[in-house]
Amino acid sequence: MPLRFRSRILDHLAHRNYLPIYAHDIARQLRVGELDDAAYDEAIRQLVFEELIEMGKDDKVRLPRLPEEVEGIIKITPRGAGFLKTDVNYREGDLFIPQGETKDAVSNDRVRVRVVRRGDRTNQGYRPPVGLKQDDNFGRVLEVITRGQTRFAGELTQRGREWIVEPDGRTIRDPIMVRDPHAKNAKAGDKVIVDIITWPENGFLAEGVILEVLGEAGRPDVETQAVIATYMIRQEFPPEALDQASEAAKSFERTTHSANASGSWSDREDLTAKFIFTIDPPDAKDFDDAISITHDAITGNYELGVHIADVAHFVTQDSALDIEASARATSVYLPRYTVPMLPETLSNGVCSLQEGVARFTLSAFIMLDADGKVVGQRLARSVIKSSKRLTYIEAQQLIDGKIDDARKHSKTDPVYSEELLSTLARADTLAKIIRRRRQYDGMIHLDLPVVELVYDTEGHVIDAVPEDQSFTHTLIEMFMVEANEAVARMFAGIETPLLRRIHPDPTFGDIAEVRQFARLAKWRLPEEPTRKDLQALLDATRGLPSSRAIHFSVLRCMSKAVYSPALIGHYALASVHYAHFTSPIRRYPDLLVHRVVHAYVDLTDNGRLSTGGKKRRALTRQMLDDPRTLD
Repeated sequence: MPLRFRSRILDHLAHRNYLPIYAHDIARQLRVGELDDAAYDEAIRQLVFEELIEMGKDDKVRLPRLPEEVEGIIKITPRGAGFLKTDVNYREGDLFIPQGETKDAVSNDRVRVRVVRRGDRTNQGYRPPVGLKQDDNFGRVLEVITRGQTRFAGELTQRGREWIVEPDGRTIRDPIMVRDPHAKNAKAGDKVIVDIITWPENGFLAEGVILEVLGEAGRPDVETQAVIATYMIRQEFPPEALDQASEAAKSFERTTHSANASGSWSDREDLTAKFIFTIDPPDAKDFDDAISITHDAITGNYELGVHIADVAHFVTQDSALDIEASARATSVYLPRYTVPMLPETLSNGVCSLQEGVARFTLSAFIMLDADGKVVGQRLARSVIKSSKRLTYIEAQQLIDGKIDDARKHSKTDPVYSEELLSTLARADTLAKIIRRRRQYDGMIHLDLPVVELVYDTEGHVIDAVPEDQSFTHTLIEMFMVEANEAVARMFAGIETPLLRRIHPDPTFGDIAEVRQFARLAKWRLPEEPTRKDLQALLDATRGLPSSRAIHFSVLRCMSKAVYSPALIGHYALASVHYAHFTSPIRRYPDLLVHRVVHAYVDLTDNGRLSTGGKKRRALTRQMLDDPRTLD
């Protein structure tokens, strides 16, 4: 599949340190294996045909030159100049637009730009714009195609007779004039939302109209609402979506009442008697993952169960509720405030895996040997009843045998059964086995400071403290990664499309910059380092004065993780296959993955049927015909 190489090739060529080389040298720098040669060559042919790359007379690969006119997204600097990020990569990189050539554009606008080349400057007495050399190309904005943003938050102030809004952020640099602030009973010092009706140009300020008065500027709750309004974060759910969520919750209650009476959960594997528990932050509202662990003392094998809230059961595909969740894409977490992706009836209610109540889940069972190697896996539609809710610190104190200390961090009845304590001990052992295996495989571990902000009762930041470093954070991370891998691996095995979370290798140019930092720390990295080489650098510099610079340089060299159906693994996690499966309450891509899992369990008797040989090919055809797979 050439798809998985296209973006990697383009990113490689777009790097500022790239010099034209042959296609086979690019393949070497991208570490393309022999089995992938055909897909790589096809990707090169496609990109040449689409004129996204060029093969010069010397057969070396380059990006094309800028055409006479281009479109893209503009970013305006504090001094009024701009840089254009074009839709397509060109060898010149981002195009500089001098002050005075930006028309009325502001940051994040889509603009059409004329490229002014050295050949355009033949008039006698020509002087290049400030900051440019005589032979530099630059851009001139011809028109604003679409506005990236039209409403802004800011503080209302008075200058003489004029009223202006000092906008928050850096999108628009200069104040915005307002003619009649009293129409909304606004006063100086208020935080307001203003909609621009005339954009800044030729030295004139933008002019706008106040849409909403949020309250006194500087108050934490007001500033939070300003962020929400500025970025047009959807807070209110459409009535139809709320009705559907309410009806889904009522239907669930009727189902659980009936199942409790009959003792049967129909098409679900009944795990309500199994010891399952959650570990979450102390302020968590939605609990979308729970775990179970068993250990066979004879074989040494473990069965890790990762049980995830079955949101797809409640959110019908293409319903008003689904459309709203898709538009939100994710829950938004602000200081002391959350804007959920789903109505709280679901997110904090019937979807949340609360202690002591039946909840519908999708379960990934991963079988691992004593060395943490995966020896089996299965997926199932299930129902669980969480036996215990734990916080991270509470769980860690219990693992460490400090029961009295654990009680100080409990959010539920601080009674701890022997089964809980023994299961936690197994979980701790298994997580460390998995971590050791992943480290051997080349998982990247960065040691960067993480702080937690402390607020007073009104929401003002009063302190910053190091984030809790309990190993239980890593424990849950290791288990969730195993589940995400298991799902992605399952569907790769039956050749079924899946929205994956991919993290491509760092570009050759970015690695070259890490090598420069490594030399400063007197450490030599190979020209094409492996993950293990990078981790050796990180381990060797940990605790040294150069540690923070080195660790940040490795972080900066990493490619951006994105969602894609391409069969690309996750570089930092050393995962061959990876998808997001474990957070469907707060991430829409996980919900899409859950629908594919539902299609799979429907076709395999809840994961019980064999999928080998001819059955696998038949299953693949059925999966490809299922609308949930191609959502």
